[in-house]
Amino acid sequence: MAPFRDEDEVAIKVLEQPWRGEKVVQIRTGKIKPAFGMKEPSAIFKHIRTGPIKVTMLGFEGDEHAYEFHGGPEKALLQYSSAHYTRWKQELPQSEDLFVVGGFGENIIAKHANERNMCIGDVVRIGNVIAQVCEPRQPCYKLNHRFQVKDMAKRSQDMFRTGWFYRILQPGTIQAGDAMELLERPNPGWTVAKIQHYLYHDMKNEEVMKTLVEIKELGAEPRNIFLNRLKKQYEDHSGRLGAIAMDIWTEYKLVEKRKETPRIASLVFEATEPHEKPETVLPGSHIRLRLGGKLVRAYSVVSGDSNRFQLAVALSETSRGGSHFVHSQLKPDDVLQAGKMTSSFPLAEDADNHVFLAGGIGITAFIASAQHCQRMGFPYHLHYLVRNSEDVALKEFLGGFGKNVTIYDKSAGKVFHIRDVMNQVNDRAHVYCCGSERLQNAVTDTAASLGKSPKNLHFEQFEVATSGDPFTAELADSGLTVDVPGERTLLDALREAGLDVPSSCEAGNCGTCRVVVKSGRIEHRGTGLMEDEKSSSMLSCVSRGIGTIVLEL
Repeated sequence: MAPFRDEDEVAIKVLEQPWRGEKVVQIRTGKIKPAFGMKEPSAIFKHIRTGPIKVTMLGFEGDEHAYEFHGGPEKALLQYSSAHYTRWKQELPQSEDLFVVGGFGENIIAKHANERNMCIGDVVRIGNVIAQVCEPRQPCYKLNHRFQVKDMAKRSQDMFRTGWFYRILQPGTIQAGDAMELLERPNPGWTVAKIQHYLYHDMKNEEVMKTLVEIKELGAEPRNIFLNRLKKQYEDHSGRLGAIAMDIWTEYKLVEKRKETPRIASLVFEATEPHEKPETVLPGSHIRLRLGGKLVRAYSVVSGDSNRFQLAVALSETSRGGSHFVHSQLKPDDVLQAGKMTSSFPLAEDADNHVFLAGGIGITAFIASAQHCQRMGFPYHLHYLVRNSEDVALKEFLGGFGKNVTIYDKSAGKVFHIRDVMNQVNDRAHVYCCGSERLQNAVTDTAASLGKSPKNLHFEQFEVATSGDPFTAELADSGLTVDVPGERTLLDALREAGLDVPSSCEAGNCGTCRVVVKSGRIEHRGTGLMEDEKSSSMLSCVSRGIGTIVLEL
């Protein structure tokens, strides 16, 4: 038997227990859609199906494949053991909330069948369908994105937890609760995991490969790999496994923490494993931090690059846990995980002049933007509103802007008049505002009264209320019903229900987490939707439904 890597003996014995049959736990199918912020779409997000689902020679009716080689008669159905998810949670607790049933894009979920007790050529009756195990699933880099672990595809491959594909011998229908029964086992010595051992680990054993290419039930893809190796032609798996992920979590150490003001803390993080080619901070960049447990918050990046960057975080009176954790628990030398830096509040490319309006902690959104304008020679001015002189933060950066920054100290009688500022900008100037709702409303109303185009106004909220009355979301595609308590967001509730909804800023600014609303009333919050989008969409991170709403999920 092939050696099995990094598994304890007890776990191996459990997984290798003989399998004769069990019940189908879930059936899932998915549509192609954009995913992970990449150009390539994916159908990995599969939703629960109820009732009998038709199975053809190409798989479940309604299931799609974004990449042509991910489907076909020898990849008609993908099965994955639900028992693996418990192990993944234990081994990768930083992604615990993502290891939910269906996460690997599987069509059929059952518990006991797994790569160590299912064999190539096994003929299995599932419902009234007869299917045959033909090859292991070869995981690709999209699993890195899916679980936010930089080497997830390789981990699943090395641990023999990839799932396997069936070809269909007799079409029919399958539904959750159907019996699965082993009918034939022509190759009892060749488990899926053993095939994977020779695919990925013992890659030059020619005697074994000569045997494997003679197994007539083995799928064409692994068979061709073994045939090529016998011809001394070895494949390169790096592209399949290691494409750079958009939202991989990276470890950073807090190397400096200091008080900027009585309410604002400045934080400097350094990567524990520096990048060879660090990415610079772009105007309007933010980064997501894991702050312990499942608490994730996004913060504007003040300066730096992906090896060393600075943040400034204000202690909020209505903190949902993030700013309180930063101020009271986070200390130098602590190591946190951070996502990829993303520019969600960029500068308008067609602007002749850039006008920044920062209220309080909103200053963090504009330091990098003002620095960029200064380097490029773009006309700009930064207006910074504070309650008193003690509230002025990031003074080491402000000094470099010279006459291009004006600080309005309300306690000293330096009052900000939005009409005066708006009267001085022409139709080619763009205004960016990050501050309180009162400030943003004043900007919007004044611009409208002066006939300024709303297309030249850009807003980012550093804090937005997310709580409210409880409501219910019905998911049209899956038939699930999700209850959203008053203190939870729809985004959190959907994720807890097993749906992978993409997000970025999680403050209602970027629009990444939008979901389609088929019916129902919405209390819209945040700035990530245009007015004409609000009739059919909502921001799941901040907006709330009223009563019962129906989502196209």
